[in-house]
Amino acid sequence: MDWFAFSIAGAACLAVTGIIDKFYLGRYVRNILAYLFVLVVIQQVFLLPVLAYAGLDFVYPQSLYALSIGVVQVILWAAYLRALKVEETSRIAGQVYVFPVFVFLGEFFLLGETLQPSDYAGGTLLVFAALLISYRPASHPGRIAGGGRISPALKYMAVFWVFTAAYSLASKYLLDYMTEWHLIVWSSLGSLVAVFALLARGEVRSEVGGYFRSGPRLISILFLNELFDFLGRGSLIFAYALGSVALVSSVSALQPFITLIYVLVLGIFLPGMLVEDSDGRTVALKIGATMLIVAGVYLVS
Repeated sequence: MDWFAFSIAGAACLAVTGIIDKFYLGRYVRNILAYLFVLVVIQQVFLLPVLAYAGLDFVYPQSLYALSIGVVQVILWAAYLRALKVEETSRIAGQVYVFPVFVFLGEFFLLGETLQPSDYAGGTLLVFAALLISYRPASHPGRIAGGGRISPALKYMAVFWVFTAAYSLASKYLLDYMTEWHLIVWSSLGSLVAVFALLARGEVRSEVGGYFRSGPRLISILFLNELFDFLGRGSLIFAYALGSVALVSSVSALQPFITLIYVLVLGIFLPGMLVEDSDGRTVALKIGATMLIVAGVYLVS
């Protein structure tokens, strides 16, 4: 299996998680933080085989820094889920890929790296693609809270972009001191510590209890969600090991297009499961924005 196959597999698995998250958020979730707590706790189950394989290697102080970026992960996930709560999953999947703009800005200002003309061109394409995929024609004012021509999710995605860039830059530094597997272990444990602090809020405790009392069906779907998340991120790690970062990043940026295919298929076989605009004009706009995302990610990678 080569880097291309791993890249496609990673994008396809992560697109599934977006679909499941949107389904849950629209039907069962009242408190985003409670839902995030349950996801992070379930995620630790898939950490066990990593621990069995790689062990728990402590490097001072970098392992403590890795714990800290687990907290950063919780913040960016919370922002992502809030955005997904108010917007179509296919649009959010496209908006995710603006974060490389903030990565290379961080490299420029914090690490002193020189930006190339391709970086500026790619960044411009990514920003334009995010605005394009967020745009709603006047004839389709939107079915989300507030409506409007530009997605209300952008304010949450801005937080996601900044913290995802911070996580990426910190990971780049930490991988000089530990393996990918040990970074996954320590950051996951940091996320676990962070979400337990959320239990200080009574409404979070109440809803978390409701998840675990809801029966095996809903919990099984959440386990499936985290399994696809684990497989998706794992596939991308192997893809980066086998191929160039630029090419892998560009192929994985097809995730919005894969998400759109999932949404259209679900609309045929399970109508009403997800509410998304699927008229020809909107679908063409989303496909066009996805192509711009792929080009933009390739240029800045």
